[in-house]
Amino acid sequence: MNTFGTLFRLTTFGESHGPALGAVIDGCPAGVPLPSSVLQAALDRRRPGQSSLTTARREADTVEVLSGVFEDVTLGTPIAAIVRNTDARSADYDSLKVRDRPGHADAVWRDRFKHRDHRGGGRTSGRETLCRVIGGAVAEAFLAREVTELSTVAWVSQVGALRARFPEGPLTRARVDAHPTRCPDPEAADAMAQQILSARDVGDSLGGTIDLRIDGLPRGLGEPIFGKLKALIPQALGSIGAVTGVLWGPPDVLERLEKPGSVFHTARDVYGGIQGGMASGEPAHFRVFFKPPATLADLAKAGRHDPCILPRAVPVVEAMVSLVLADLVLQMRARPHER
Repeated sequence: MNTFGTLFRLTTFGESHGPALGAVIDGCPAGVPLPSSVLQAALDRRRPGQSSLTTARREADTVEVLSGVFEDVTLGTPIAAIVRNTDARSADYDSLKVRDRPGHADAVWRDRFKHRDHRGGGRTSGRETLCRVIGGAVAEAFLAREVTELSTVAWVSQVGALRARFPEGPLTRARVDAHPTRCPDPEAADAMAQQILSARDVGDSLGGTIDLRIDGLPRGLGEPIFGKLKALIPQALGSIGAVTGVLWGPPDVLERLEKPGSVFHTARDVYGGIQGGMASGEPAHFRVFFKPPATLADLAKAGRHDPCILPRAVPVVEAMVSLVLADLVLQMRARPHER
């Protein structure tokens, strides 16, 4: 399954060390403003080599739009875009032709498909997520036209054992991007950066959490039975390679679950902006759990890997959620009685 979505669909293709990776977005209506600079800005937030905290692989991740856009406006036809690989060092992975990496899917992939691309993880590489970011940027351009009040912001809330304070005041992507860790708590961000650098120096890695807040959700978005918003978003986030779990509700929802119903239900924010599987119109909050990268020790030092993928995963989390929301908006608009 390389395609995600029902009406607003994303298909991704390409391998980490192949000629290029790319995305085909089908279902985006005509007339959506989409200059290539919008796609490039989204890719720049995810690209490698942004700081000393990320992989040393140097890729400009320059996007090439092949179809579906004319004069910076969508045509309603499939949008195809590619990013060419320019800094792959495949020789760094020669040992992986016969050696399986603990924590990776090397053995499982080989057992199922009988053949695999060992270079940088091939199709299973985190580099595949650039395709999702392209799709998410198109989804956000569509949503900006259809649901003007909608905003989606993710941020790093924990690295290892270090937890950030919940941000106060207006939260924007610019505020999140102000620090290389993408943590809006300056004190915690500095400590996280030092911890990531220390892990990198010894060939170790760190996991943690990314929090996501959605404001301006159309009331009733989602389905009450099998298409619940609280099911579709975790499904999308769970498709990101290093994700190990998703929690929805306020940040302290686990502590609140210890209380009886007479206490639990006194605050509306406990539902996380979703009731009956549909958006309640209130802010929605999700927490995404990421495992530490599994490339360690000598392999980590020899290759070029992120000791902590959380800072670069922030735009990927936002992209996957935007794809879900764009798809649901199209589905709602497709029903005559709900237009």
